[in-house]
Amino acid sequence: MKFSHDSESVAGKMLAADPGLMDPNFMQTLVFVAEHNEQGAFGLVMNRPTGKKVGEITKIPEMTDELLEIGVMIGGPVRPDNLLVALFFKGSSSHEIECKVDAPLDEAVAVLRSGDGWVRAFSGYTGWGEGQLDGELKQKAWKICPVDPVVFEEKYAGGIWSVFVNDDERWRTLINYLPKDPSSN
Repeated sequence: MKFSHDSESVAGKMLAADPGLMDPNFMQTLVFVAEHNEQGAFGLVMNRPTGKKVGEITKIPEMTDELLEIGVMIGGPVRPDNLLVALFFKGSSSHEIECKVDAPLDEAVAVLRSGDGWVRAFSGYTGWGEGQLDGELKQKAWKICPVDPVVFEEKYAGGIWSVFVNDDERWRTLINYLPKDPSSN
């Protein structure tokens, strides 16, 4: 989607923070950009798990056991006290992912049960005002990357930034050999 004479939308893509980006909110982060248009951009940090489950953070009666067991990620510095649930769906290609934020809980449960996508919970989100992300992209603060479904595997979250920022594709051949619980390795 093109929205101005010199900017192209990066919605549906990953941003890998440049190694020189020292802002503690974004240092070594991977951000999924859910929206990017002339008004600004909205994204979710995908590689900062809190170590907590939804059920440890909130007690919403409508939440099912499946939803209460979802791990919570630090979604970004904006409104970190808000919990949001996002649904991610595969697009027409393996690197095309669509995101739906704050979907009804019954829809989130249906996605969990069907396996037709991913449901993730985030504490806060990332936001950019008009032209702000475009400026950061021009300054090379972010590397634009295709989305890979591995970002939805919470167990890999802590170490995945470096493979995105360095274009190291060797890990793909090894993913089937990794332990189910990397902490026991």
